[in-house]
Amino acid sequence: MRNACTKWKDPLLEAALTENVNDELRHHLLQCADCAAELQALRARRQQMDALLPLVARAAEPSPNLGARIMAAAEAAGRGRRPNLWRVWALAGAGTAVVIAAILVFALNRQPSLTETELRQSQALAHWQAPTDVLLRFPGQGILNSTPKLGESYLTMPGVGLGQERPQGLKP
Repeated sequence: MRNACTKWKDPLLEAALTENVNDELRHHLLQCADCAAELQALRARRQQMDALLPLVARAAEPSPNLGARIMAAAEAAGRGRRPNLWRVWALAGAGTAVVIAAILVFALNRQPSLTETELRQSQALAHWQAPTDVLLRFPGQGILNSTPKLGESYLTMPGVGLGQERPQGLKP
């Protein structure tokens, strides 16, 4: 049906249902092959519907064991497609083992690709300090950077060492 024929849509449906075609529509059908074919298709569809209408009107009941047949068919279809649970776990374990083995092989077979020059440059870079780091130092930094051993103190007392006596008033 062409765009120019859209005004004939409703009269075509009415003509297909009632078999009555007015003169104006008849004249259009003689000139338009698309609308004539559409009318024939609508009439064929109406005849199919008319043939099926008595079956629908009778409302025939399904067989009493229809539900059981449907359930049996669904269970049979489900059994064929569902894999065993142990196979799924075995496949997952095997896949995990392969991935771990690949990672280990890759990690253990890696060889350092740094040359001697690159190694020295990276060590120098690791010990690099900004020129302004000197300004951030303070007199007690040495004390804070070291950790005393058990029994020692952060502060050292002059004149007290191993094998020397402590001045009076100092307790160990």
